[in-house]
Amino acid sequence: MKEKQFNKIRNSLLLAVILFEVCHLTWEYINGGVVTHHLFMRADLPGLSNWWGLLILPLLVWLSAAVIRKRISTKSDAKTLFSSILLGFFGMLLVSTVQSIAFVNGFPSVTMYLALGVLISALFVPLYRMECILGHVIGSTFVFGPAIPFVGVLMFAPISLLSHKCIKPLLLRFKNRRTTLG
Repeated sequence: MKEKQFNKIRNSLLLAVILFEVCHLTWEYINGGVVTHHLFMRADLPGLSNWWGLLILPLLVWLSAAVIRKRISTKSDAKTLFSSILLGFFGMLLVSTVQSIAFVNGFPSVTMYLALGVLISALFVPLYRMECILGHVIGSTFVFGPAIPFVGVLMFAPISLLSHKCIKPLLLRFKNRRTTLG
């Protein structure tokens, strides 16, 4: 993919995310005020305002584009990588949207089971990648705001990174050593 084409896509995504967040905040402001989400849904704990979305979402898009550009430039098969990126983004977008819908419709247990499923999946699927993180945060923004899902990412992304960069290579080395000896 050419640099000019990539920059055009990145800038279009940035504009779309900024417009989405401005519309979201405007709607909240008009309908009773911008929501503040408290940790563990307890008012005595610190709250995170949805105003953070004006910083978090564009920053995530920008960082995702930079990381993806680097991955594309170092990979020879860009078509396979591009489909992998889309699958990661839309997969996490779908999961976080289903979590949000379940929560709004009074099924908090479904939300918790999906969160646990994401945490367990992070051991086997590289959910530490920026497209997965971006999809998760965007899919949850309308219901939970952008800050709470971003805090959630801080739970599953390090587990996924550790699993794929440390534990998986050790297991593969152990397996290869056993097959060579046996």
